[in-house]
Amino acid sequence: MNRLRRSALLLGLTASVVIGSSIPASATFTDPVSTSTGTMRTVTVAAPASIEIDESCTQVATGGYYNSYGRWVTTYTTYYNATVTWPASTTARGVTGYRVMAHLNNGTSVVMGETTASNRTVSARVDRAYLNYQPRLSVITLTSYGWTAETARTAVLSC
Repeated sequence: MNRLRRSALLLGLTASVVIGSSIPASATFTDPVSTSTGTMRTVTVAAPASIEIDESCTQVATGGYYNSYGRWVTTYTTYYNATVTWPASTTARGVTGYRVMAHLNNGTSVVMGETTASNRTVSARVDRAYLNYQPRLSVITLTSYGWTAETARTAVLSC
């Protein structure tokens, strides 16, 4: 008896779903509504106009060892130093800061630094071996409303 009831219930539900979904929906709106057309403003976020990089390579003694002749051999590491500067964005309102990105030849990007809207310089020092990734830099304008704009990428950095 339970099996018969379940089957009848299942058939009834299936039929109501099939029939209910085939009936078109209809709606009418009779209340008139008037609206005023206000002025819509568009906002354009501007990236900084240029990027300037002051770069250098320095060699630093990092240790040493005694060679097979008993002589001390000093080891050195070469570092790449970069200071990136840029002019302020011309965006009228909402600029909260800037993000400096290093784009590598393997398709990844690394945040080199972030600043506030009033600070437009970032400095970094890395092992020169990172230049094997042929990094290119860009600066992104950040805003309080989430929109961004990015500069063109620089030439490949080198010593």
